[in-house]
Order: sequence, then structure tokens, then C-alpha cells
Amino acid sequence: MTDDRLGLQPATPLSPSERAELDFLRYEASYLQRRVHELEEEVRGVEIERDTIRHERNLMSQDFRWTLDKLSSSPAGPVLRRSDGFQRMIDTWGEPPT
Repeated sequence: MTDDRLGLQPATPLSPSERAELDFLRYEASYLQRRVHELEEEVRGVEIERDTIRHERNLMSQDFRWTLDKLSSSPAGPVLRRSDGFQRMIDTWGEPPT
């Protein structure tokens, strides 16, 4: 098969304008790769922060449930359990473990 039948043309040396365009495209590709890397790092940071916040929220919930349990089992527990505010906290945070 000849190059003519395939529609191929032999490569010629790059002209100055083609060389400038190629340099620009290389620069642009490099910039975009760097930017993608920076954005991936930001996303990782946000995921770590979100996990940290979720963990802190779980600890806070456990501490609050512990506090509700201590209040509920204290001598004032029977009075507290009858109050609307305490009952709302129990409803919101779940029954404290006994």
C-alpha cells in the first residue's frame, strides 16, 4: 500500500507558528494537570474534615446520651423524666442506655 491510497502525507518540519502552538498546548496541558492535582488534594482535605466533623458529632452524641443517663438515674430522675423538656431530649437523642 502506498501513502496516497491511505490518504497519509509524510511529516514535514514544524513551522514556527506550529511550534508556538505546540508549546502553548504543552503549557496548557501542564497547567491543567497541575490544577486537577490541586483540586484532588482539596477534595481529600474536605473528606478528611467531613470525617473529623462526623466523628466529633458522634462523640458529642455519646457524651450527651451519657449525661441524659446520669440525669435520668439520679435522685432527681423521676421528676426530670416527667418534664416536657427532658422528654423532648430523650425523644431527640434516643433513650439513654441503662
